[in-house]
Amino acid sequence: MLKLIDKIVFFLSLPVIFGLIGAYGASFIPPHVFVFPSLLSLAYPYLLVLNLLLFLYWLFRWKKTAWLQLAVLLAGIPAFMSYYGTADTQTTTEKPDFSLLSYNVRYFDTYGWSNQANTGEKLFAYLNKFPGDIICLQEFMLASATDKQQEIIGRLKSYPYHHIYKGMAIFSRIPLLHKGHLEFDDKYTSTCIYCDVVRGTDTVRLYSVHLESFRFGKKERRFVREMSSSMKRDELSEGVKNLTSRLTVANRNRAFQAEEVKKHLGTSPYPVILCGDFNDTPLSYTYRRIKKGLQDAFIEKGRGLGNTYIGEFPSFRIDYILHSPEMEAQCYTRENIFLSDHYPIRADIRMK
Repeated sequence: MLKLIDKIVFFLSLPVIFGLIGAYGASFIPPHVFVFPSLLSLAYPYLLVLNLLLFLYWLFRWKKTAWLQLAVLLAGIPAFMSYYGTADTQTTTEKPDFSLLSYNVRYFDTYGWSNQANTGEKLFAYLNKFPGDIICLQEFMLASATDKQQEIIGRLKSYPYHHIYKGMAIFSRIPLLHKGHLEFDDKYTSTCIYCDVVRGTDTVRLYSVHLESFRFGKKERRFVREMSSSMKRDELSEGVKNLTSRLTVANRNRAFQAEEVKKHLGTSPYPVILCGDFNDTPLSYTYRRIKKGLQDAFIEKGRGLGNTYIGEFPSFRIDYILHSPEMEAQCYTRENIFLSDHYPIRADIRMK
């Protein structure tokens, strides 16, 4: 009987093992070349847990398959470190050169998505109380609400300097110089703005980016929430097809956007800080391409589970603060603030 169970578990193990290996490959394979690994990477946390459980099973059964399972798990240590922070969080007494916060504020809850009272007011109060220098806001303002721009600027009265373009904003308590933005193809729903910031004798180019979302509509969001075996076969099939299609298109588009962002980063005459909502995980090609040559403040100073999204996929870290190697993060914090479908993240950064 045990031999039969071992055989069944072994055949069940194979797709789980190869699924995790495929998820590892998502960082290196552009989605427009082969999209399947990028889809597998979205299931990485669940594939990791399944592989760990299978390893424990084979270890308990004292079978050689445990070594295969262990090898696959050990190969993914760098991936795990990008999801779960294990850094020394001891802070220094030295004053940071730049203290910043990045937050997708979901248009200040204009249409009451949060189902909470006075969410917009709470957001303004939270941002004005931030003790640092700079806040980078994604989904700052709806395209149809440009008449409210001056009102919002007035509400963020503790920041005398700002740079706003296409739903993106940087607000600062120190002067912003040489403001600009990247011109993406009109078919993309993405924005990247930048400006130069001077602190003492040091100049840094600050980027805030919001890459393409999955564009889930009510139908897709409802399917993710209610997906179960009780669904009819036709409903399940159609839901999976729609979901996969949106994931595929968004993954491919973000890969192209990442190339454009990386190209622009290469033109900066100064060290850079890049923050924002990538809408992609640390195992993605998008993240690896943009991060190349940069440091991730979460990996440097983050601790615990780094998820930044509160929506349908709560296990995902999709918001980042990256910087040039000429700088170092003194601290990194994911704020447990429930005023959007993202958590705000903040970091103190110092020139080496």
